[in-house]
Amino acid sequence: LVNALCKSGLSRDEATDLLTGDHTVTKRNSTLLDVVSDLRVLDPACGSGAFLVHALERIALLRMSLGEVRPLSDVRRAVLTNSIFGVDANATAVWLCELRLWLSVVIDSGESDPMRISPLPNLDRQIRVGDSLSGDTFEPTNPAQQQPRSIAAMNRRYARATGRRKVALGKQLDVAERERGMAAIDSAISRARTERKDILSAVRAKDLFNTRRTASHVSRDRLLQLRTELRSLRQQRTAIARGGLPAFSYPTHFASVARAGGFDIVIGNPPWVRIHNISPHARAKYREQFTTYRASAWLEGARSAKAGSGFAGQVDLAALFLERSVDLLAPTGTVGLLLPAKLWRSLAGGGARRLVLERTDIHAIEDHSAGPDMFQAAVYPSMLVAGRRGSDHPRSAAVAVSVQQRATVQRWTAASRDFPLDASPGSPWLVIPPIARKAFDRIGGAGVPLFESVMGRPHLGVKTGCNDAFLVRAGEDVSGLTPVSNNSRHGNIETDSLRPLLRGESLERWRVGDTRDRIVWTHASDGVPLRRLPPHAERWLAHSRRALECRSDSHSARWWSLFRIEAARSNAARVVWGDFGRTPCAAVIDPGSPVVPLNTCYSIHCERVDDALAFCALLNSDVAAAWLAALAEPARGGYHRYLGWTIARLPVPIDWPRARLLLAPIAARAREGQSPSAAELREAVLSAYKLTIADVQALLSWTHASTDD
Repeated sequence: LVNALCKSGLSRDEATDLLTGDHTVTKRNSTLLDVVSDLRVLDPACGSGAFLVHALERIALLRMSLGEVRPLSDVRRAVLTNSIFGVDANATAVWLCELRLWLSVVIDSGESDPMRISPLPNLDRQIRVGDSLSGDTFEPTNPAQQQPRSIAAMNRRYARATGRRKVALGKQLDVAERERGMAAIDSAISRARTERKDILSAVRAKDLFNTRRTASHVSRDRLLQLRTELRSLRQQRTAIARGGLPAFSYPTHFASVARAGGFDIVIGNPPWVRIHNISPHARAKYREQFTTYRASAWLEGARSAKAGSGFAGQVDLAALFLERSVDLLAPTGTVGLLLPAKLWRSLAGGGARRLVLERTDIHAIEDHSAGPDMFQAAVYPSMLVAGRRGSDHPRSAAVAVSVQQRATVQRWTAASRDFPLDASPGSPWLVIPPIARKAFDRIGGAGVPLFESVMGRPHLGVKTGCNDAFLVRAGEDVSGLTPVSNNSRHGNIETDSLRPLLRGESLERWRVGDTRDRIVWTHASDGVPLRRLPPHAERWLAHSRRALECRSDSHSARWWSLFRIEAARSNAARVVWGDFGRTPCAAVIDPGSPVVPLNTCYSIHCERVDDALAFCALLNSDVAAAWLAALAEPARGGYHRYLGWTIARLPVPIDWPRARLLLAPIAARAREGQSPSAAELREAVLSAYKLTIADVQALLSWTHASTDD
């Protein structure tokens, strides 16, 4: 609303004062009233309408403060008819949204006789059943937008029509929607035909030696895709021509908004769904339509930890709604969405971060991931308010930042250019105070990222794909066989086929304790799966053979294979840490130890034992914990995800030989039971970085405030 008021010439301070109840701004009230009356507000996943009901009330009160002389109930009716729009895929939710909006209109009506209340506005052309992620967005070249102004007038008349007039206007609007739908399909058919013709021309053309080129697999796949697409488009056009309704798209179903250039405000709480929970067909469609899907991964971070494209590209559906919301904005429009806080830090949020920085002007960002439960569920909410930025709209210098730390809220202003970790596209954001960011950067400048150091990249622990088959509780060895159990199963497995197991949740600092947990080990010393299993191990695993054959990684391996076994290599010392915790928890596994870290752990191999000891001490320090807390993905209760790409960015002191001399003895004594105090370890780590406590105190204080009980 502040941005909308600024379009009339008000300063941001004047607009803010007006919205907070200071009505001293009296100039241009008629102009301001016209601006507010023309607002178009959308919730693209409106649900039962909570956001739209609040927007209705807010805009109505603003209009009253700007000089509206009609009763408040009439103003609400006008706002509902002209300014409120919503879409949801759930028909029941749409019906509830309409009901709540109607109640908001009549709740303060001064008419005591219900029979004398004016008919409620028809909302079925403004609150629509549909998928906001389907169809096209508002583009000037879209044929569905090239419609006469009469469409908007017809919509306004329909909103207040009753009886036969409502039926007649509804039929006219249906016809207009069919025409727009067919125009959009005709345009898509034309584009597909042109592309197909261009590919065929290139494939059939002859080279300098008069030889016809061989079509590449990319060209063949695209031609097949275009043929399928053209067939589907023709079927859709035929269905519409026979009287069917066009599939939902914003240019078709909101023609008046399309002609005006888009929505002034897009608000809401879009679905937070990981993309692997979406059907393969929908995933293919979204990948083609949305850049936040195709370029979701922060590639530089993925490379630093050798993370697979699948893991790095696990985009959240909320990122796609963010992109669609920005696309639907008018040139000076504003988006305000509740979004997962992980979008700003996760490896898979690179596309969303890049979109926001390149296409919007951020006004405010709030992080509530460390606050009290707001939705009675384990979620990590944040709020983004940003305006669509055109060539004539320079980036705003200041962003209002708010971070909730349990019962307290910290606020400051920052420049959006200071959010990213580094200059690489899609880099994670650090939503921390400027003074803490300076301390963060000092530590970074005093070291080199772990993946560029002599120790290299972290490795994810061993993945089984079926823990019920491979993980067992072991008894005492009897003549080469070990009794094992798993849930209600009991049996015997060759002792040589069992290796000690380390889980992230059971890991303790400094050293790995002995447990009775074991993993059935099915690989030879060179890491290759055994050609044949020992009989008892084979009998145990055969019970789960069907499940093992269905694992996603097993298509090119023996059915008893384990995956990502690099972390189990024991020819060198290993530093291992859990992937989840309030602070990092690291321990050293000696060379030759058969311990196998599970995939709730990460590990790194060190050629020298004192390298492993020194890095373990560094990782267990509160200095490293503070640095990682600013970067790591958040979890409930002050916990963080210490993933491979996150630890791979941890700065290792530049003068590593000196750091090794300072830190390795501390870890060695800790493994013997003489654990250092936090202050002693901090002093040694700061000395290794050649920093003082004053250099990092702001970051330590910020982290302590966000994780302390």
